[in-house]
Order: sequence, then C-alpha cells, then structure tokens
Amino acid sequence: MNLEKLRDTEYIKCVGLLAELVDLDADAREKIHKCFQSMGIKSFFLHLESLDLPPETSEKLKSIHN
Repeated sequence: MNLEKLRDTEYIKCVGLLAELVDLDADAREKIHKCFQSMGIKSFFLHLESLDLPPETSEKLKSIHN
C-alpha cells in the first residue's frame, strides 16, 4: 500500500470517528474528508471557520480541538 492510500485510509477513519462524536451527516462527512485530503487534519482544525458547515457542527468540532 502506498503512502497516499494509507493516508486516505487514515483520513476516512478519522472522519468516521468525528461523525460518531458529533453526529455528522453524509454531506458534512464528505466536506471534512475532502478538506483532510487537501490540507491535512491539523490545518483543517486551524481553518475550521472557513468551511461551509452548519454552525452547530462547527461549534462541536471546535470543542474537540480545544
């Protein structure tokens, strides 16, 4: 398995865990997964407010990061 596939597999696992923690819908899961792929997990949390997620979801995600 190459590094890119391994990284994407880990991103999928992380999105699944976030979905369980904050009850994400399919649309939010897809947006988060795409963001993980394009900017990584750390940058995702740093730029969380720039994503087009419902305010309630953003607040829950912020509470995880802090």
